[in-house]
Amino acid sequence: MKITSFDPQVIQLPGRSDYTWRSLEVPIGRYVVLRVETDEGIVGLGEAPAILTWGGENQRYSGEDPEIVCHLVNNVIAGKLTGTDPRNVKSALATMDEFVRGFPYTKAMVESALLDITGKAAGVPVYQLLGGAARTLLPVCHSVGIAPPEKAAETARQVVEDGIRHVQIKVPGDPATDLAIVKAIRKAVGDDIKMHPDINRGYKDAKTAINSIKAMAAEADIWAIEQPVEGIDLMTRITTAVDVPVIVDEGCWSPFDAMEIARRNSADILSIYFTKAGGLIRSMEIGAIGRAAGMPVNVNGSLEGGVGNAANLHLSAALEGQVLPGVISINTLKGREQTRIGGVFYVDDVITEPFAYANGCLTVPDAPGLGVELDEDKMKKYRVS
Repeated sequence: MKITSFDPQVIQLPGRSDYTWRSLEVPIGRYVVLRVETDEGIVGLGEAPAILTWGGENQRYSGEDPEIVCHLVNNVIAGKLTGTDPRNVKSALATMDEFVRGFPYTKAMVESALLDITGKAAGVPVYQLLGGAARTLLPVCHSVGIAPPEKAAETARQVVEDGIRHVQIKVPGDPATDLAIVKAIRKAVGDDIKMHPDINRGYKDAKTAINSIKAMAAEADIWAIEQPVEGIDLMTRITTAVDVPVIVDEGCWSPFDAMEIARRNSADILSIYFTKAGGLIRSMEIGAIGRAAGMPVNVNGSLEGGVGNAANLHLSAALEGQVLPGVISINTLKGREQTRIGGVFYVDDVITEPFAYANGCLTVPDAPGLGVELDEDKMKKYRVS
């Protein structure tokens, strides 16, 4: 089997609301869908939800946007991988790493398309290529975007009515505002819901972060805190000073980051985005480091559409060790909604079938490959370029 062509297309999904976080500068839902075709007629799908402001700490990793992704695929990667066997995924990763330094979102998109082809050719789901499923039901954590306390609380209340028991709360990084938001949400959802604020590096010094986290823990019973500051030294100071678990997100992109975090005790939980890591294989390596270090992980992907979210589900299924609920979209299709707002970031999608949802959990697809197909009418409807 040989790769014959790459076809990246930019689409814009319609968002459910004005969901945002502290550093987000553009609407979500504008991303690249990739088709990789082969001489045997098998087509692999990938997705890159790339945003220029979504990069690593201290300029360590670059942001990407759809135009950059398409340029790299059309003008660099296609020329290196066309004519090769798509099932040699690690060889393809090595080739991309040689000719493209960085740009993990682009590489993750290509890798998932190759794994999709490999799974379809073998007649097995992608999670089997990653070692099999450790779990098939995945609890959903919903992300509440930055909003005034009353609006955020009402959103969280509706999410809980949809059956979701875990809530991530985006806050702006102002201690008084952050506390008001989490207290309002706690009052609205009751005592049985697990919730944690995501600061997205909003606090600028350790003392402010520590005092704010302790106040939220005492007055709103948060169970964890996500990426309160930027930089491994500050994260270490905070992790050792507070009682609630600290989740690292922007500070953990690669297996090399994960090793340093474990050595420096700069977090308690590793947040894995398969796109940040450069694909599912590198994400599995991060998971293995977490397991060896006694650190739970979670898999996040609120930005992703249906193709990217399928990759998230296969990764969540295959990871060993303790996997905590992550922010994973339910991928609503217009007219086939399974919740009102819980787990819903877009009001439509370009896949033909929604992922099965019930009682706060998604079921991992078990069809060959990623287990998703594109709705060509929707691709035309939402295509930008």
